[in-house]
Amino acid sequence: MIEKKELLSENLKDFMDYSMDVLKSMDGTPEHTPEQQELVNEKIQNLKIYLGHLETSYNENTPQGNIGNATGEATVIPDIVL
Repeated sequence: MIEKKELLSENLKDFMDYSMDVLKSMDGTPEHTPEQQELVNEKIQNLKIYLGHLETSYNENTPQGNIGNATGEATVIPDIVL
């Protein structure tokens, strides 16, 4: 099972690493057997999962993604005083 990581950078790395794996599996496409075609299609489906995790992680890390508690109000982040 593909699990979403806590950090945006980890999700991006997973997506990029798996993208390269999918790209390599597509090498020689014109000569692919039905089994190879099925494997590539499965990898593409998994890549969509990684992309979904990346999108979710990105949105969670934007100011708008951090908005919304149980009441629907914006989460207030106090100023840092040095």
